[in-house]
Amino acid sequence: MKYSAIFQPLAVGPLTWRNRIEIAPAAPFLTWREEDGRMPLKSYYTALAGSGAALINLGIGSLEDDPRFPGMVRPACCVMKLEDLPELVDTLHRDGCLAGVELTVSRYMMGPRDRITSIPESEVKNIIAAYAFQARRAREAGFDMILIHGGHGNVPAQFFASYINHRTDAYGGSPEKRSRFALEMLDAVRNEMGSGMALEYRISAEEVLPGTTTFEETLAFAERIQDKIDLLHVSRGLLEEDATLPVLNSPVYVPRGTNIPYARVFRERLNIPVSVVCGMDLDTAEQAIQAGDVDAAAMIRTALADPSFVAKAKAGREAEIRPCVRCNTCIGRTHSDHITVRCAVNPLVGRESLFDMTKPAAASKRVVIVGGGPAGLEAARTAADRGHQVILLEKSGILGGTLRLAAAADFKADMKRYLDWSIRTVEEDRRIDLRLNTEATPELLRELRPDALLLAVGAGPIIPKLATCPEKAVWVGELEGAPEKAGRRVVVAGAGFTGLEMALDLAQHGREVTVIDLLPAERIGADGVAISMIWLKAALKEAGVRFLCQVRLEDATAEGAVVSHEDGTKELLPCDTVVLSLGVRPNRGLEEKVQGLAPQVVSIGDCGGSGGTLFKAVAGGFDAAIAL
Repeated sequence: MKYSAIFQPLAVGPLTWRNRIEIAPAAPFLTWREEDGRMPLKSYYTALAGSGAALINLGIGSLEDDPRFPGMVRPACCVMKLEDLPELVDTLHRDGCLAGVELTVSRYMMGPRDRITSIPESEVKNIIAAYAFQARRAREAGFDMILIHGGHGNVPAQFFASYINHRTDAYGGSPEKRSRFALEMLDAVRNEMGSGMALEYRISAEEVLPGTTTFEETLAFAERIQDKIDLLHVSRGLLEEDATLPVLNSPVYVPRGTNIPYARVFRERLNIPVSVVCGMDLDTAEQAIQAGDVDAAAMIRTALADPSFVAKAKAGREAEIRPCVRCNTCIGRTHSDHITVRCAVNPLVGRESLFDMTKPAAASKRVVIVGGGPAGLEAARTAADRGHQVILLEKSGILGGTLRLAAAADFKADMKRYLDWSIRTVEEDRRIDLRLNTEATPELLRELRPDALLLAVGAGPIIPKLATCPEKAVWVGELEGAPEKAGRRVVVAGAGFTGLEMALDLAQHGREVTVIDLLPAERIGADGVAISMIWLKAALKEAGVRFLCQVRLEDATAEGAVVSHEDGTKELLPCDTVVLSLGVRPNRGLEEKVQGLAPQVVSIGDCGGSGGTLFKAVAGGFDAAIAL
């Protein structure tokens, strides 16, 4: 078996995990019950319960009484009736998973953290009692484990942090006194749990920013609490500090498993099992467990990309696992926007209650899909799964479309893995009639007699007319994966994700890079995934990339790029290459020619005007195929 270490059982307190994978807690922002009878949160966890993981942790929340809604609680950042908790636990228990719940005290999750210095000791006791009360409710609901969120700046971390806690009583001062809150709270929780449950503790190995809690301080704290917990869950960073969000949720640019070196030290120093989170997938987990760095691995984005990931691995079908691209669409929506979770590569996430993928379409149709980019590939898979007869036409000899360009940079390995998976699953699907090197002419389409025609022919780059020296300018796509084609000094026109990623790639290959854009500096990246953009901007700064904002590219000369400022003045930016990353225009030509050739003609992806990101392309392809 490829993942022999992962599939070894693990003793955690009184429990035995069937393998070494836990699904990390996350807040999906889904409702328990809709007016039409759908149950989005239950459907979401039903999918995860089929993962094959050992444990599913219900995301951060509170099982206290919600003062806004009598008889309601707030698990996983949703509101549900207290009496529905056992049904939710039954959902988590599906297919043999253990059920865990991550707890905090909701009234202290947000707001000024230094207030813990000024609250009276009676309120400290009330907070401890609130944890214990929630533990009892978790036990009564049937949960197998409790995960205390003591990291990311949550309440226990606030009490321990010397830069926050300035109390002069028994809960402040020395490290031992600052640990007292956690020790008393864990005792109180343990007393309410009963003997059959296990207790997990999530911790930030370090809080990363200058002046915050250090790794050595956290190690000493962990040694003090280890006898009161069954498993230590290692993370890093602070949830309410934007600068550390990419540490909590590593984007594609960062190597996987960045918390493993920290977890290894905890495992060496403690006498309890250690789990690690952040950018983990099965391969990274297997390596870390085999090496003895950790006992288990926690992951959520990998599970969202493919909720059956562990079960597929155990069955020897690991090649079928849909890879996570770590774009952070999921956490960007929930943490940054407080809206329903979605996934860029799995269009069912957050919408499980809307579709029953176990049932075929009411009638099988002859579906012709034109274009083998990410939207076309997703449409082909989905239509085949629904029982339609699928013909996929691609005018070139390869699949992937412009996603090939987006996956070309060295730091886009996750995107490349998804691209390879997407192509392979279509190429190997015998239900899909794949025709490469085939142009979709009106004559061919008329001959194929489709019931539905899905156009996924992409978009073309916006290339401005540069009168003086147009040969100095190059479209960004021509440099993807080939930074050596650029000169030593480069001006990148366009500060969207594509332009910024190209700027970073060029800078990492020794080029002097300036990025120009019409937007003001504070608007750069505002429309992208915030967590990933935080890291990307920091990396660009470290790489020495210069920004010149609120300017327009006017021309390219032998000397460089000519830009105009808002006041009308012009400036020459000396460079050897001008990289054009100014967006795209949908290819509409085919759409006009094929109207009437099928009862249904739908444009998807970039050519439909709803593209621009992998998330939009995949969702567009899926939605169009589902609607057939």
